[in-house]
Amino acid sequence: MKNLILPFDPHRQSCFFFKTSPVTWVVMLALAAWLTLHWKSDFADTLLNNIFVYAPNYLTHEILGHNLVGNIFFRALYTSAPGLGNWIATLAGNGVETLIPLGILLYLLRLEGGRWAVPPVLYWLATTFYGAGVYAQDARACSLPLTSSDMMTNYKPGEICGDWHYILEPLDLLAYDQWIAYTFLFIGSFLCLLAIYSAWYYWTHSDQYTCTMPIQTSRVADDWTPPNIYTPQEHTLPGGKQE
Repeated sequence: MKNLILPFDPHRQSCFFFKTSPVTWVVMLALAAWLTLHWKSDFADTLLNNIFVYAPNYLTHEILGHNLVGNIFFRALYTSAPGLGNWIATLAGNGVETLIPLGILLYLLRLEGGRWAVPPVLYWLATTFYGAGVYAQDARACSLPLTSSDMMTNYKPGEICGDWHYILEPLDLLAYDQWIAYTFLFIGSFLCLLAIYSAWYYWTHSDQYTCTMPIQTSRVADDWTPPNIYTPQEHTLPGGKQE
């Protein structure tokens, strides 16, 4: 497993190389499950859906996702496969929103010392999964107020369905929207806890990432000269001393 991770994490900075006990991971998974079950609470909403992350996620979702990447695919497939083009354009919202922090995270892991920026990017990535879970949970109900990709038109609850309705429906997965939603919510919750734990781990285990070279500490005599390794000694010559 670690050999598969090494090309993406050559400096062994990710959680796959943490020196910690299995109990720690069990506790984190349990906390993530608890946070997932209470995702509607004020605590979870404040932690994973606050104004600091909502704004960048909303802008990447709409501007880069739907309006840029989604529009490219929609226009490219408009004549040959309009249904597929429209489906990709819809998926591009959450897709681009998640791929941006994921790409930054992979880039940071390839930088020596990039670990110090990993926790906030992990948290950013967590919020994108959390947001996807919130809207996937509403795929059939269509009860959330929504904003169009023009970022000007607002829809009242039930007036229009969200992206995940149109993502899951062609795949015949609309009936599984709750399972999919809770999967996203759990991933987001776990990544959020991992971001917090990573920040603590990097701070308290800095020696794990420090490479020290041995230093010559013994005093060298002033008349010391390096051995001449290029002139063979008498005892090393065949037949002894040569005239």
